[in-house]
Amino acid sequence: MEGFGEKLASKLHHYSVLPFEDTYGTVEALDPFVLTNYTFFLIIAFVVTLAFFLVAAKKVNLVPKGIGNVAEAGYDFIRNLCIDNMGKEGAKYAPFIGTLFFFILFNNVIGLIPGSLPGTGSIGVTATWAVMVFIVYNAIGFRKNGFIGYLKSFVPSGVREMGPGGRYTLGPFIFVLEIVGHFLRPLTLAVRLYANMFAGGIILGIFGIFMILGAKQLGALGITMTGFGLLMLIIMYGFKVFVAFIQAYVFAILTSVYIGGALHASDH
Repeated sequence: MEGFGEKLASKLHHYSVLPFEDTYGTVEALDPFVLTNYTFFLIIAFVVTLAFFLVAAKKVNLVPKGIGNVAEAGYDFIRNLCIDNMGKEGAKYAPFIGTLFFFILFNNVIGLIPGSLPGTGSIGVTATWAVMVFIVYNAIGFRKNGFIGYLKSFVPSGVREMGPGGRYTLGPFIFVLEIVGHFLRPLTLAVRLYANMFAGGIILGIFGIFMILGAKQLGALGITMTGFGLLMLIIMYGFKVFVAFIQAYVFAILTSVYIGGALHASDH
């Protein structure tokens, strides 16, 4: 299809990590740092998240309403999620996980605005959050169970209770497997969020290209391409709205599960 390759390359370039001034006009670089397109929208999401909580805090009433109602409902949802996955201790980790949830959500939602980018569409951003979660829940595990106690949890209790033969044969093998899987957690956390948000924008771009190229064609082919592109654009945009919420939820629930596992490592 004539012109499709060039437009797709342009779309991929738009979703690349680029200096902000190369994409959105002339802006002085923050020497020695470079403000990228994704960082710009990440900062916007941070400001929106901060404003959301500040406004909600000022509007706390006996009967919540408006933004206060949304914030309280969201916090109760996260608090219940934490308690379900961690027990009664989970309530004190709700602010941390709630902040992650809303920050990721606002990044995802901002990415739905035409011409903008989700901060979560950069692997550097999602990897940073994933590593932070990895450090936090492991620190909790070591503090709660002690150094040796936490390491022992990487060998299931069933193996630890075996006779010397099974314990010393299977134990080291399973320990290594558990450690490898453990260190893969931040990778899966980072890639899952990044891939969903980045791919969503590319897919929308592809159907947008179909619609634009179809409008330049004459006859039935042009009408078919334009109609197909528009229909799929609407469907995929609705799906991307769903993904924006579900990916914030998945990141939050996995974080709560990992913290819960670290808290109760001695039970494993």
